[in-house]
Amino acid sequence: MAREWALRGLSEEELRPDPKPEAPKTPRGKIENFWYHYKWHTIAIFAAAVILSVMIGQLVTRDNPDYMVILATQTFVPDAAKDKISSELQKYGRDIDGDGKIEVTIDSISLANDSQLGSANQMKFITHLSAVDVMFYIMDKETYDSRIAAQESGDFRVFAPINLNAEGIEGDGRYWNWKDSGLRKDEAMKGMPENLYFCVRNVSETVNKKESKRMYEQCMELLRAYLSQKPLTGNASATEPGSGSTAAG
Repeated sequence: MAREWALRGLSEEELRPDPKPEAPKTPRGKIENFWYHYKWHTIAIFAAAVILSVMIGQLVTRDNPDYMVILATQTFVPDAAKDKISSELQKYGRDIDGDGKIEVTIDSISLANDSQLGSANQMKFITHLSAVDVMFYIMDKETYDSRIAAQESGDFRVFAPINLNAEGIEGDGRYWNWKDSGLRKDEAMKGMPENLYFCVRNVSETVNKKESKRMYEQCMELLRAYLSQKPLTGNASATEPGSGSTAAG
């Protein structure tokens, strides 16, 4: 009874269900129909494909440096100082990856406790030391004393002997102090620590010993070349008069 009352005044035609829409038959109609129903799905898939292709492209074409250096200090290091150290080391290195240029990338890590990123940077520094994925280190005296010397005991040493007779080599021959060097006196180094130690990670206790040994040899070769002012590539510009790279004097 309630149903009849609700349907009162409606014709039979009005009660018939709407016919199913006819599927488009022309190519254009099919495209328009697909776009109407799947427009946002298509856009999302296309955007995801573009992002993925960019990421893959970056991974494939990424130009890794010939040398990676960790610069760990208690204070902020300006870009000008980083760039100067990098450019000076580059004059003495090799084109290891064969891309036609010598690249030294410096990753600056500020370990100041009052820094917003202080804790994260401290963990990053410890992780690199533990993983032995970077072999060349530069650090100020405070960082070396608190993070390195304080952890060494018995015969265990974090950094390897440089085995080179050059002015400024200290710490039982395991690091070079730039204190009296020409590099320290460069204009770009204003505000930098007075004592900055250059050293190479020891590989005696590493897991991936073969790869670590290779990186160790390359970095130690670079440090010795820099201290002795004998470019590995024969780049004459490294020893031109007036260069700020006079390592040992």
